[in-house]
Amino acid sequence: MSESQSKGSLLLAWQVKDKHCLVIGAGDVALSRINHLVIAQAKITVITGQNGNIHPDIIKLNEQEIYSKIQAQINNENFEIVCCCIDDYTLSTAIYYQCKYLGINCNIADKPHLCDFYFGSMINEKNLQIMISTNGQSPRLSKLIKDSIQKQFINGVDLNIAVENLGAIRAKLRELKLVDKIDPNDNLPIIEKRMSWIKTLTDMYTIKQWSSKRLLQQEIETIVNYFPDFPPSI
Repeated sequence: MSESQSKGSLLLAWQVKDKHCLVIGAGDVALSRINHLVIAQAKITVITGQNGNIHPDIIKLNEQEIYSKIQAQINNENFEIVCCCIDDYTLSTAIYYQCKYLGINCNIADKPHLCDFYFGSMINEKNLQIMISTNGQSPRLSKLIKDSIQKQFINGVDLNIAVENLGAIRAKLRELKLVDKIDPNDNLPIIEKRMSWIKTLTDMYTIKQWSSKRLLQQEIETIVNYFPDFPPSI
């Protein structure tokens, strides 16, 4: 790789649904981590410490039994991830190396060199998720960029409808027996043909058009039945 090429982290959607995740801390950052994990449907344990200075929203989540609260050391090797959100550098560093010993992926807030992963700034709109990351260099800038992007989605456009429409079309297309619908002289594998068709179909209409209405099942079937051709453009 040449010096002119960009370098960064590998951005992935980490599936932690029903997996055990640990958050250590009781302030704003810990609350942010908890909220991310709630959206991801993780099983969450929170260690808040004993000083009683707990963010009120974390207390509310506890009252709703969103997470379990314990006073314990990290000796559970079944944690999927650990998020440490405390100001004590010495203790944070010890937690990081304990996680490494146990083979647990760990994020130490505000310590990029002690992070196996970053959270970045997230736009969460039901099915739509967008992450902006500066690789731990400027979380505040990530938030400003996120806010700028979010403003563009407020003008009467429900992007979740677009996501649902295209997701339903894609799912319906996968159900079809496509062998009979493809020219036998077409050497492109069926999966590639299907992916190419979906890509072209998506690009045929604007985001606003895809978001304008929630497609009925009959409309979805009509669109898919055009395959390998395409419905008329608007």
